[in-house]
Amino acid sequence: MSDHSSDDRRPLIPGQVASWISLLAFAAAAIIVLGVVFYRSRPATTSDSDRRVAEKALREDTEAKAQALLKTPARNADGTYRITITQAKAVIAADPKVLEKITPPVAATMSSAFVAADAETLKRGAAVYARTCIACHQPTGKGLPPVFPSISETPIIVGNPELPVKFILQGLMGPITVNGTTFNSMMPPVAGVTDQDIADVLTYVRQSFGNKGNPVTVTQVKAIHDANAARTTPWTTAELGLK
Repeated sequence: MSDHSSDDRRPLIPGQVASWISLLAFAAAAIIVLGVVFYRSRPATTSDSDRRVAEKALREDTEAKAQALLKTPARNADGTYRITITQAKAVIAADPKVLEKITPPVAATMSSAFVAADAETLKRGAAVYARTCIACHQPTGKGLPPVFPSISETPIIVGNPELPVKFILQGLMGPITVNGTTFNSMMPPVAGVTDQDIADVLTYVRQSFGNKGNPVTVTQVKAIHDANAARTTPWTTAELGLK
């Protein structure tokens, strides 16, 4: 007679243990993959969807108004004339120094309390302005009401440079009142400009068109750029406290 138990259960062999572990690992991976797919494919929240729809509508409205203004020469509210993109390009091509001629000398627009930018910086800034800004803000800096606001004798231009740097980098949308006129359009981010370009053009604008602002340095621009590098949407006038 044998004293061995009648229990026939056997311990799992290493191969079976490995199979079970592999199965569990596969199941866990499948759950993770399904979770990621679900997360990425989920519909945007109502607020995100509404924001995107509003941005698209405002952008389309701005573009439509801009095209009408940019293609049609006419008289501005202050009595000055605006020119079209084609005319602006033709004027600059015929006389590259036209901006210098219509912009008062720095010495005439600044008091001793301000720091005058050097001639080379102003020259670079004028070139960037002619390349990226002149069609909307015009050779006079008066803009194209009611779509593009004036940057002539405008406090926001000569104040803290953080705001105009943000406008250039990420764009701006929402109602804003400039020199008594309310604008509700969208400024897209300016493509193809470096931190040096931004510093130069803002320095030029802050010391032209009747403005009296100190130069903007590339170090200032870079700091603002780095601090907002993750932002991919335009700034709104509401979040910046602008009216």
